[in-house]
Amino acid sequence: MTESINKVDLFWTGGLDSTFRLIQLLKTTTHLVQPHYIVRHEASTGVEIDTMIRIRRLTISKYPEVRSRFLPTIYTNEDCIPTYKEIDEEIKEIRKITKVNDQYQILSRYCKKFNIETIEVCYEQDLHPHPEDICVSRYFGNSEVFKSFSNPLEKITKKGGYKIAKTDGWVDILRMTSFCRRPRIRIHACGTCGPCVDVVRNGMGFRLSLWPRTKAIIEIPFRNYYRRNYLKQNKTWFFKLIKRKFEHRL
Repeated sequence: MTESINKVDLFWTGGLDSTFRLIQLLKTTTHLVQPHYIVRHEASTGVEIDTMIRIRRLTISKYPEVRSRFLPTIYTNEDCIPTYKEIDEEIKEIRKITKVNDQYQILSRYCKKFNIETIEVCYEQDLHPHPEDICVSRYFGNSEVFKSFSNPLEKITKKGGYKIAKTDGWVDILRMTSFCRRPRIRIHACGTCGPCVDVVRNGMGFRLSLWPRTKAIIEIPFRNYYRRNYLKQNKTWFFKLIKRKFEHRL
């Protein structure tokens, strides 16, 4: 078998979904695992990098036999990734149908720049899926934007993945994962960003302390309303205000 068949490229952020897949690959296959991380101008970037370093250390300490297959993470600054007209135009068209997070646009540009034919973009099944996630899954493999992406976790829920890790003895690694987009004092979840709210929506609220969890619970109906009515944002002053003031924080 060739190296291209034996190596799996994976976008890794230190979050629950991508880390679950990372450990799953290392534990259940003989493939080389090549993590990729795009360094963005986000409040969570430093926490994510620190989390990935700590997870790597624990994983190699716990399972030294995977060291040679756990390849060094490739870090790329988002400013080094060019734009591509065909990708941006297709994203613009898809956004007429549903919301598409900026990260997918950046990941697509990254794949084109480095000629990556297949890479795993992992997110586990949401108990209450967002329209944009359904749309992205539908477009995987059928467009210039998503043609390089694959998601082997689409039939696994976050709670299901957590249970698998617990049964197999590596839930301690998943407990190290990060998810908050705007952590307070570097490590404490804010409870108000999209990922924090999604953690609670998916029955994983135990990962937040009481006050952030309470804020997330309060915010759930408001976020649900925003996401259900996303396409109205360009038609009413209310959604224009949300987009201008708050969308970058969602």
